Amino acid sequence: MKTTLAALTSLIRGNHQNEIQLFPAGEFRANDGRPTDCACWVMTREIAEHLIQQVASRATPLVIDYEHQTLRAIKNGKPVPAAGWHHALEWREGEGLYAVNVEWTANASAAIAANEYRFISPVFLYDQQGHVTALLHSALTNTPALDGMDAVMLAAASQLAALNTPQ
Repeated sequence: MKTTLAALTSLIRGNHQNEIQLFPAGEFRANDGRPTDCACWVMTREIAEHLIQQVASRATPLVIDYEHQTLRAIKNGKPVPAAGWHHALEWREGEGLYAVNVEWTANASAAIAANEYRFISPVFLYDQQGHVTALLHSALTNTPALDGMDAVMLAAASQLAALNTPQ
């Protein structure tokens, strides 16, 4: 069975605490025409449940980097600083798959609050039918691949405020 790597992108908003919508429910495609090797990507409750178990079984949380540097580090030799981490996923019927309890770094929180980064892009594997089979990591980016997906949500501004509030 062939498995392929993909990444897509959605908007970050500050409405909800530390939640990121990674995938919409149902069938979806990127703005640039991907995937080209199957009709569409697919996210269902059953697929999500498998991914939720995969992520929950990991000892190490999944990283959120900047601009997909994790994919480029070997070639460009640059470091891969984390923007955040998450260790839990949640399916929301009719909406899609979310990363929950996301822990953002101070730098990422500040960049998001300043609108220096507005989108999140998960990197994932999928099979020949387009079913998502694994979530590898995600990235803060400014190049959206998906249009019309529900907003990706986080409270970076509140985290930044908490870091800057004297005790």
